Amino acid sequence: MRRSDNELPLVVTVDDETYDELMTLVGQRIVHIGLWEDSLSVALAEHAGESLGPAAFDIDLYLEDGVYFELYGVSCFDDLEAEPWSDPTESLNRLVGMVKAQACLGDVAVDEMDSLILILSTAAGETVYLAVSAWLLAEWDELPE
Repeated sequence: MRRSDNELPLVVTVDDETYDELMTLVGQRIVHIGLWEDSLSVALAEHAGESLGPAAFDIDLYLEDGVYFELYGVSCFDDLEAEPWSDPTESLNRLVGMVKAQACLGDVAVDEMDSLILILSTAAGETVYLAVSAWLLAEWDELPE
């Protein structure tokens, strides 16, 4: 995901090259997840007089091979037909439960607007869909405390 110095570092849509790069991460175990108390995307939307809806979180998602996602404006779903999770504390607890169950990045999808959807899954068959408004992909050396 290359960018020039004049571009914002946030990625908001998935093109073919980005999709191919993201697909190389499928199958990696999730080793840490964090949910931010204050959502940057919600604050920016409110500042612009817009709304992201009732349930948008900012999440850090760490994969086992040293890659992590900074995810902004994320809606979490048990399935794509369900209502998004709305309670931040319950959402964090459920996501941490997925990590403890050794969830992995099960798949990467794109919606009709070319927005990213990350699909987390456990060996027991539990699946969570993360519909992402914007993201950054980076490397990590140490997990946060």
